[in-house]
Amino acid sequence: MHLSPRHALHSLGLHAKLMLALAVLVAIVAGSSAYVVAQHERDRRESALEQRASRVADLLSRSLAQPLWNVDRAAIDEQLQALAPNPELVEYTVTATNYGVVSTVKGPSANERADTVVRVRPIEFTPPGDAPREQIGEVRLVYTRALAEQAIGAARRSILWTVAAIVAALYIVTFVLLKRMVRGPINRLEEMVDRIAGGDLLARCVVESGDELGRLATRVNSMAERLRQSTTLLRENERKYRSIVENALEGIFLLERSGRLTEANPAMAQLLGYRSPNELMAAGAAALYGLPFDAAQTRTLFEVLRAEGEIVGFELRLMRLDGVPIWVELNARGVSVEGSEPAVLEGLMSDVTARRHVVENLQQHRDQLEREVAERKRTEAELRVSRERLRQLSAHLEAIREEERKRIAMEIHDDLGQLLTALKMDVSLLRMHLADDSAALRKADGMRELVEKTIGIVRSVASHLRPAALNFGLASALEWLAHDFTRYAQIPCHFHLEGPEPHLPDPSATAIFRIVQESLTNVARHAKASRVDVTLRNVDSAIELTIRDDGQGFDVAAAREGYSYGLLGMTERARLIDAELHVESTASAGCVIRLYVGERTVVPSG
Repeated sequence: MHLSPRHALHSLGLHAKLMLALAVLVAIVAGSSAYVVAQHERDRRESALEQRASRVADLLSRSLAQPLWNVDRAAIDEQLQALAPNPELVEYTVTATNYGVVSTVKGPSANERADTVVRVRPIEFTPPGDAPREQIGEVRLVYTRALAEQAIGAARRSILWTVAAIVAALYIVTFVLLKRMVRGPINRLEEMVDRIAGGDLLARCVVESGDELGRLATRVNSMAERLRQSTTLLRENERKYRSIVENALEGIFLLERSGRLTEANPAMAQLLGYRSPNELMAAGAAALYGLPFDAAQTRTLFEVLRAEGEIVGFELRLMRLDGVPIWVELNARGVSVEGSEPAVLEGLMSDVTARRHVVENLQQHRDQLEREVAERKRTEAELRVSRERLRQLSAHLEAIREEERKRIAMEIHDDLGQLLTALKMDVSLLRMHLADDSAALRKADGMRELVEKTIGIVRSVASHLRPAALNFGLASALEWLAHDFTRYAQIPCHFHLEGPEPHLPDPSATAIFRIVQESLTNVARHAKASRVDVTLRNVDSAIELTIRDDGQGFDVAAAREGYSYGLLGMTERARLIDAELHVESTASAGCVIRLYVGERTVVPSG
């Protein structure tokens, strides 16, 4: 059978390939070297021939000047004949300027005119005296290159034979060295690799040197050792895998597209009511479809596998051998060969019948809970609507109360105050008609004092119902309240105004006044404070009110949980005017109440 050059080259061994490559390389190097040496020798000989021709031409142009001037043919011929024996000479020709050719001498190579070297030199004569030099003729010589070419050819053959001998010797030496140092170790490596590939994992290569082949042998030994360890580990893992499969609590199986069960573990057999996996697979093989998966279930499993790439948490309803239905959960993946579509399903199966029942019960309870939650949300929505209405009603009632207080205060101040003032004037007039130091006079004085106390009480009641200072602005009302608190509670109370006096609607100003009034009432009743500061700030389009005392403090969370009506009232009043109320207090550290009215997003701490 004829093999192509490429196939023939691939069929060669490593030793043959190395020798062939060496032969080609040496041939190329040797041929190139021989060519360079031969070319150099050729150039050297041709250069020497041209230089020799130039020297002879120069010599004749000088030596023939005198004979040519005298037209001494004998002397000219004598000189030419003296140089005629040169084997490379073709001819010498001497020409006079006025007479033409004077002498011509042929050399041994007179017939070689194909490749020649020609030199022509003028012959000049220098007359005696100061006369200039005069060209009287010229000499022409012709040398052939034939002899140089013959010498170059001989030298080239000599060089080629020498190079060939060196190449042959080098090839033989290299062949022997490669056979001993490469081919032998490689053959032994091949033998060891064949033994390792045949299953002898204890076979090892002999490391004979530290070169590449020695390192290759070391790597082959290392590979064999790792292969032995991997094989041992693989066998151990296979044993562990088989143990895990046999002792697993979940069913493990292999299912083909045809519906045939090719592998199952004892847990799966027990799950489906069979005594052993072999009995389960035998029953499945006899029925083909239906044990344990019917045709529709098998198609569904492989469709899910194709769509999702794996099967996770897929629940199926299967029948046990005794006819009892069970629910199982599958987790599986496909097993394919060489990238084809998975033909086998490898999966785990666990019984989730109890969990399914629990989930169904939980679903029922969840549905019931959702209905109850929906009912509760509806009730909460109604409560929110009712609470909002109650707040609106509360705001309306608060406005009515403040209006009623204002009306009562005005009636008390105007009507009752006027009557008491008139009564005081009548008592004063009556006193003027009574005798001095009489019982009636003393009685009239007592009546006048009683009327003055009543007038003071009426003024106090009217001020608390609706302070007249509110008619002059919030700052004036708070200043009056601080002064009144100091007078009645005997606790110093100072009012501070920072910024311009705010101009607020009457409901907002009244709510702020009532919050401060309630705060001072709580201080007087519970705080045991020695000083109270009320500060009103009007900055940055917002109003900040601060009531600070140095009393014994209280637990704010406990007070709110105990439904403190004072705090609830202040909070509700703040909400009615869209304000923020913050209460800060700790035991033995006093209390700080802050009220923010207007646009404010950041509430500073104490």
